[in-house]
Amino acid sequence: MSTNRRPNKSYSPELKLDAVQKVLSGESVINVAKKLDVVDPDYIYKWIEKYTIYGEVGLKRKVRNHPQLDKDYVIQELEMENELLKKYLQILHKEGKQSNSK
Repeated sequence: MSTNRRPNKSYSPELKLDAVQKVLSGESVINVAKKLDVVDPDYIYKWIEKYTIYGEVGLKRKVRNHPQLDKDYVIQELEMENELLKKYLQILHKEGKQSNSK
């Protein structure tokens, strides 16, 4: 029974960032995938999503099977979440001040 499984290939954060920047500057995902030897162009869409949400840090994040076993990983994730929430609160606070001044 043969299945068409993609080989497990990992990509460096630098390659991911390069791919994301090329696509965001207007190049097609398929052309970028071919140029950078990315097995599946769908990876680039996922990298763009992570980049949009987390910035460059999102391209360096690793998904682990047992994050509860890695305390440093959990701490890093919580610190990143705290930073995102702080930024969100700042935005809400600024918007509140702007609407109150009208």
